[in-house]
Amino acid sequence: MKFTEYAMEKLLDLYNNHDHEVGIELKRSNPEKYKDYTTTDCITYALNVLSYAFEKSNNQVAAKHVWSLGEKGTELAKYLVRQHGWKSVYVNPDKNHPLDESDEHPYTSHIAITECQYYNIPVHFAVQNYSPTHPLFPAFQKVNKHAPKTKVNNIDIKSLERVKFGVGISRGGKHVWLFCKGKVYEVHWDTIGKDLYEATNLKDYHWLSSIIVIPHDQAIYLSATSKVKC
Repeated sequence: MKFTEYAMEKLLDLYNNHDHEVGIELKRSNPEKYKDYTTTDCITYALNVLSYAFEKSNNQVAAKHVWSLGEKGTELAKYLVRQHGWKSVYVNPDKNHPLDESDEHPYTSHIAITECQYYNIPVHFAVQNYSPTHPLFPAFQKVNKHAPKTKVNNIDIKSLERVKFGVGISRGGKHVWLFCKGKVYEVHWDTIGKDLYEATNLKDYHWLSSIIVIPHDQAIYLSATSKVKC
């Protein structure tokens, strides 16, 4: 097995089997009640998967080192790109008309395309406009008042949906998640049981613009049109 297969194995194992875990914020609110549970949160999910895959791939140094990067998702992403040759994919469902009406999304799109950067993480690919905001939605033209309806881009998202594993970073590291074949896998730090882990189609993911770093061998699945040049 390769790193990607090991990562997928652990990603799905934790997603399907987490009776021993509790969200870290919930345990903090009632430590006695949840004293027998292991705490987890969004970045811990990613670190558990990465360390397992590195260890299984006989890279003990990396398996240990990723845990030292747990404070900030952006540092973890930069490490994977710069030290392990991973590729990064900037994603944005609608670069002109974000559903949350935040100008962060048009701004990060501009920087990703013109400077090949996302919060100082190198950007190699961009997958955008795969889920345009409908003109009847209240958010339409709230940021870019004169921009027309965004034309849907199905080619790049279909390519990205073939990627087997990646680590996602949203809002400059405020949230970390995992990616597998078009779905976002994440942990909610204030829950337990069936609501602790969640899987969502990337097309429906409410954090909007983000970056996904993927093992270098997974880049073969991406469309040539999604490559950025700076």
